[in-house]
Amino acid sequence: MPETSIAVLFPGQGAFYGRALADLRDEFPEVGPVLAEIGDAARPLLGDRAVDQLFATRTPDTEQLLREAPEALQLAIYAVSTATYAVLRARGLRPNVLIGHSLGEIAALVAAGAFTPAEGAEIVCHRSIALREAGLGDAYMAAIGTDASRAQRLVDLAGDPLTGIAVENHAGQTVLSGRAETLDTIGRLAAVLKIDFARLKSPYAFHSPLLGPAAEKFAARIADIRQRPLETTVHSPIIGRAYEDADRLTELLAGHFTARVRFGDTVRELAGTGVSVFVESGALDALSRITGRIVESPVTTVPTLLPEAGGAAVLRQALDRLASVGAVAAGSGGGSSADQLRAALLSDVPAEDFEAFWNGRGVEVRAFAREAYLTYLGAKEEEPSVGASHNGSANGSVNGSLNGSANGSVAVVDRDTLVRQLADIYAEALEYPAEVFEEATDLEAELGVDSVKQTELLVRVGNRYELPPRPSDVRPAAYNTLGKIADLIIASGGSA
Repeated sequence: MPETSIAVLFPGQGAFYGRALADLRDEFPEVGPVLAEIGDAARPLLGDRAVDQLFATRTPDTEQLLREAPEALQLAIYAVSTATYAVLRARGLRPNVLIGHSLGEIAALVAAGAFTPAEGAEIVCHRSIALREAGLGDAYMAAIGTDASRAQRLVDLAGDPLTGIAVENHAGQTVLSGRAETLDTIGRLAAVLKIDFARLKSPYAFHSPLLGPAAEKFAARIADIRQRPLETTVHSPIIGRAYEDADRLTELLAGHFTARVRFGDTVRELAGTGVSVFVESGALDALSRITGRIVESPVTTVPTLLPEAGGAAVLRQALDRLASVGAVAAGSGGGSSADQLRAALLSDVPAEDFEAFWNGRGVEVRAFAREAYLTYLGAKEEEPSVGASHNGSANGSVNGSLNGSANGSVAVVDRDTLVRQLADIYAEALEYPAEVFEEATDLEAELGVDSVKQTELLVRVGNRYELPPRPSDVRPAAYNTLGKIADLIIASGGSA
């Protein structure tokens, strides 16, 4: 097998979901010590409340952290990337090059050995504190659906030297950063021209001249952090080259505040040198999708943490895919490799065809299997057993759970409260603002949630509210609004 050239991508703003850290910590033993090291370093700088989020069963979602604890969000994004890389590294991954996207450059330098995970956490914390202390005013970042040249013409029309291009991702997406009033104007111009324009989930206007004062504060705060020789090449989309041991890394990191990210150029350059596999070390798959848009020749992109299928399961699949190209040891995914699945489910199907099928429809298969398992549990619980009453027992049986408690009392849930809870569940899973989920909003017709995703979410709701299995002939379309789902929960005696 020819040697495969591999790049690992470390994402920045927005690369987070509520269970990302718990997904890692619960399934991979090497993650706990990494998070403990990060937490110990961050606690004196950010305090207990921000750091304790790293160890919660479910961290608040991105929107809530943006509003209430932006410093905790930055630390969480860094922690997810660093912990994910620890898993990849422990399974034998030795990439040829590392690439960080904005905040992700700190995790990339840690992965390369220039800083320890604790020192990286200190850098992230000092970065956040410097931004908070600078008092930057009303500003934000926004993605605009066009190339850098056309985006620059819109910026020039707005005539604000403190607002400009922050990130060049690909021909169909450029990120702007600057003053809110100016970006609002550009957004209105974009609407007239029918160009997509969306505000990003970022607490500050990164990569803009507005951050000059914060950059100085940041540089002073991290000046004494000692760097080590790089063990792996780190190519920076901001300085446009690979870092060298002679570089003063803390000074360069501070300069990132006002410099442009040319991610597209970096990916094209590395693909041109033979990099054919891009592994995303962090939550969600934004960089994987962007990379697929940038590179014209076929490349393999491997996301590692996605909320809809359960982060641990996706990371195990990623390890299996990497094993198939010789990048990690075979079986690193742990008992759920593509070959084992093919042998159990479709042994007569060629391996390549099965991998294509699983990558495209694996979520649907898992949702079906989960629903079938719940149906099996419900049927099994209804079978009478020796020494057990028909109503179950006080030790936590399925029927006992559905009845609310051992004495048969039912936990009453207010319908309006249910709808609000469901809005939060669906918003987190789909990465939509909770405000779009009204009681009568049609999930597919208005929000584009397909039947596969609706099935998966109904299973999640069933687990959350301890519902009995749905009859096999009832389709997701029957519960296409939050109001209908709330009525189902109430009618089924769901438990709060």
